[in-house]
Amino acid sequence: MSQNFPMENPSWDLESIFEGGVESEQFAAEVQWLDERSAELTEEIERLRIASGRRATEEELGRWDRFLNSYFDTWDRLGEALSFARALASAHADDAKAARLPSELDDAMTVMRGVGVDLKARFRGIADEAFEAFLKDERFSRRILWLKELRRDADRAMERDLEALAVELNRDGFHAWGRLYSQMTGRLKVEVEGEEEAMSVAQAKNLMSNADRDRRRAAFEGLQQAWGSVAPTCASILHSVRGTEQTLFKRRKGDYLTEPLFANRVERRSVEAMFDAAQEFRPLLERYLKAKAKLLGLEKLEWFDINAPVGRSEDAHISYTEAQEFIVDQVDRLSPKIADFCRMALSKRWVEAEDRPGKRQGGYCTSLPVSKEFRIFMTFGDNSSSMTTLAHELGHGYHAHVMREMERSETKVPMGLAESASTLLEAIVEQAALEQAEGAQRLSLLDDRLGRAVAFLIDIPARFELEKRMHEARQKSTLHEEMLSEMTAEIFAEHFGEGVSSVDELFWASKLHFYLTWVPFYNFPYTFGYLFSRAVYEQCRREEGEFVDRLDALLRDTGRMTSEEVARKHLDGDLGDRKFWVEAAGDLKADVERFEQAVAEAV
Repeated sequence: MSQNFPMENPSWDLESIFEGGVESEQFAAEVQWLDERSAELTEEIERLRIASGRRATEEELGRWDRFLNSYFDTWDRLGEALSFARALASAHADDAKAARLPSELDDAMTVMRGVGVDLKARFRGIADEAFEAFLKDERFSRRILWLKELRRDADRAMERDLEALAVELNRDGFHAWGRLYSQMTGRLKVEVEGEEEAMSVAQAKNLMSNADRDRRRAAFEGLQQAWGSVAPTCASILHSVRGTEQTLFKRRKGDYLTEPLFANRVERRSVEAMFDAAQEFRPLLERYLKAKAKLLGLEKLEWFDINAPVGRSEDAHISYTEAQEFIVDQVDRLSPKIADFCRMALSKRWVEAEDRPGKRQGGYCTSLPVSKEFRIFMTFGDNSSSMTTLAHELGHGYHAHVMREMERSETKVPMGLAESASTLLEAIVEQAALEQAEGAQRLSLLDDRLGRAVAFLIDIPARFELEKRMHEARQKSTLHEEMLSEMTAEIFAEHFGEGVSSVDELFWASKLHFYLTWVPFYNFPYTFGYLFSRAVYEQCRREEGEFVDRLDALLRDTGRMTSEEVARKHLDGDLGDRKFWVEAAGDLKADVERFEQAVAEAV
């Protein structure tokens, strides 16, 4: 048991990574080391060649092994420094020095990507016999999937000089657009009627879960005004981001989904089967939204009512310390090992949860591959939604913890599988809570549970469709704010159907995920993780005592297998079969019926 649990301090500890914050001399020294080491790797790979028409010698394979060890080590140190820099930039978005900190790593990042280009160039067109020498050598046994993907990407890449040029141009072009969006929106102020001071986007978003409908409406209107003020700039950024992606996709012999599917190690047929299954649940979830409207005394929910709390008194709050205790208590019922992990992470202040201005929106968990730690960023809003977010991010942290001693080539987890542990931890918390809850508390927990189903089975598919439509429109014309707002309204109205009477037409501007230049289509993996983790949870429940060992083995395999392989090995499932996904959410019907019954008893 930790003496510091629950942790009252909601701010994180970054000093143990690099001392001194934005003025850290340790960080500056690390940046210099990374600049020098990445340049050295550029020279080293120039001296490496792959034998043509014959198997590599023992000496040649040894040189490749030593190079890759150094290559992965440098990426680990770069990842550690970048996590630190982005953490400070996220927590202090209104601090110009903090906002610029990640850019100090741009040179090293660009050079390392250039080394990656050279790596691909070495493996482009490699003969089968030469490649087999790598696969059969014991020193590369942990890198087999990584090597196969390297060869695949090498064969579909542009010529080496074009790929190198793309890396150089993307630093000050493509990725700069993403940084511009983050900096601009991190400083965005939201004027909310009834609030004495301007709020950050994250603070205003938290009010969208407030029990007072007038405050929810005021927050929504304030956010609409704020996003409307920057909508033209957001549209320009999206136009450039989507255009750059399309140029690169075509040059690399694919469409806008090729790279996202490769990055997620999932087949197109699996994603199509998943979204077909999700569509089946729309009428059921519309029933839930209509029942919630009835409970709130409304004819139909408006957009700002979707996350309205129900089943508890209007002045109910969940403090940060209460949320920590609740999560750990519920997780402990099924897994004392994971509960101890959560307790440890919270007591060591690996979480930034403070609710204050000057922070960027959203939440995330970032790994520290050198320290073998992680950090969680969020803004805790004293409500069940924030508690769920905390559980979700702790799940990501546990995933990183389980894989902390694995080689970097085995820790590249596709997003869909990366969401498995996080969404699974949510399921553990909500299921355990539901089993012991009664009355109003049970109604509240059912609402939270079904609200997440709406997010993953309606909202995320709508985002996926919206990003696809952005690409289709960008191929024909200029993306502008009126077009994007009309597109958003049409798609979200179609997906939410009769469940709501209005949608957020500026969702395209406010959703950070559309502007992430490192990971296109940052949406379908959430639905994947939600459904996949439900299947994992049911498997774990059936196995009872073997739960943790089974889960840990699955999590480790997420970095060294494709999604389909993980499903076959650990769940005996076929991701290309619509039935797998439908069965994963099979208990939703019972949840909706229980919610409708609880509403009928309450009104």
